[in-house]
Amino acid sequence: MSNSLSNLPRLGIGNFPTPFEELTRFEKIFENGPHIFVKRDDLTGLAMGGNKVRQLDYVLVKAKEVGADTIITTCGIQSNWSRQTVATAVKLGMKAVLVLRTAQFDEAPDVYDGNILLDYIMGAEIHTIKMKISGDPREFLEVQAEKLRREGRKPLIIDLGDATSAQAVAAYADCMQETADQAKSKGVELDAVFVASSAGATQAGLTLGAKMLEGETKKKTRIIGVNVGAYKRDFLIKTIINSSASAAKLCGTDVRVTPEDITLLEDFAGEDYGIPTNGSLEAIRLLARTEALILDPVYTSKAMDGLINSVQSGEFKKGSNICFLHTGGVPALFAYKQSFQPLKNNISSC
Repeated sequence: MSNSLSNLPRLGIGNFPTPFEELTRFEKIFENGPHIFVKRDDLTGLAMGGNKVRQLDYVLVKAKEVGADTIITTCGIQSNWSRQTVATAVKLGMKAVLVLRTAQFDEAPDVYDGNILLDYIMGAEIHTIKMKISGDPREFLEVQAEKLRREGRKPLIIDLGDATSAQAVAAYADCMQETADQAKSKGVELDAVFVASSAGATQAGLTLGAKMLEGETKKKTRIIGVNVGAYKRDFLIKTIINSSASAAKLCGTDVRVTPEDITLLEDFAGEDYGIPTNGSLEAIRLLARTEALILDPVYTSKAMDGLINSVQSGEFKKGSNICFLHTGGVPALFAYKQSFQPLKNNISSC
């Protein structure tokens, strides 16, 4: 990809490139179905990994540039973004302060589990507010920042805008190049990449990257986002177009993402963000039992449900090649453990 992506400043954290593997046992359940691959961005490193490590590698460069000693950020109680931001702060020798929205949970937890447990173990200072994931907590972030300034510290707020910044999106344009190179090394040209779409930055980057590659290889790879219910369709499409345009300018390319380039599946979010569906729970079990690949209950399981339905509908035939981007999030699974308990009459003693 002839652009300035490789010249963008980054911290050099994380384990890249992440693995690209064929799901040979899983794909056999589909008669006359496609080859199915997985891009393992759950294995990026830093506190159990995930796609945010790749983005933070670029986003948090400014923390070092401005001499920050504290990172303040926000998301939900079981936030992967927050966990990976705390992990990056730890690696940079900085303090981390979290303002977490209760999101899909009614209240802040009495007992820490999943992501918030890891936040606490890594030493984050944790504050919670009762607010939906789509709410705007910036005033609460500024309260914490001002408190730290009075103590003589140098805080940097990493807010909702940073998660969809040009740098965050560029990280996944780069990931698309990495994925295409790995596929090519296996003699594979990808017809589609499936990804969970929440705020839209990862899908924006993949779509931009795929379109940049299309100009060089003449091979069109569809990026298929599965809306997980955090934001409405119109918001997501606007975010993808605007953030990818900012990333394109940063990367020095004239390529632009248009509405025609955006595929967003809307039938797999269920009741609300963070609430599992029958399909997403079955996807978790199916991938675990065919590939020992563990999905999470908020993002990747709903995206996988979308992939499964697309293959079952005959959209991808034998001989085609599709890839699933595993964005991580597995620690949250432990906060949903009640969804996976065996029935009492199925438990036998030795």
